[in-house]
Amino acid sequence: MEKESLVPSPHSLVGVPASPRRIRRMDIRELRTDEEIRDSFPLLSSLRDRIRAETFLREVRRQQIEGYRLFGGFAGGRLVCLAGVRRSHTLARGEHLFVDDLVTLEEARGKGHGAEMLRWLAGRSRAEGIERIYLDSRATAKGFYEKQGYTMMTSIPCWRGTSGD
Repeated sequence: MEKESLVPSPHSLVGVPASPRRIRRMDIRELRTDEEIRDSFPLLSSLRDRIRAETFLREVRRQQIEGYRLFGGFAGGRLVCLAGVRRSHTLARGEHLFVDDLVTLEEARGKGHGAEMLRWLAGRSRAEGIERIYLDSRATAKGFYEKQGYTMMTSIPCWRGTSGD
């Protein structure tokens, strides 16, 4: 059996149970094929309005070169939750998992799918010796993440365009 890992890999990995006390509502697996990734576009585009269907696969593949992994949560065979993550190391944070994207199908929200995905990712991270998970949250999701045990930090992401200088 293949060793489970958050290290970027071209191979699909089998997930560890989120917790022995919890019943899994979803089957979670990495989306690897072009078809699986394309099929996830409608859900991910509900979170990221700048992405376009015609460039989506290319953008995901580009991020995968840098370690991005896209995991889908399936309930009843239907994609209900997505997480895009990458293992990272920075001077400020050390070794950590960064959750770039987390989204649940609108009609499936409030059923525990997002929380289950985060627990699953935490279990995988622990198995790899990664002690922390970081993410950027929208203000509207602050309560959700606090319920999951996340601590809100004071950093404020900033950006600016490079044209016009």
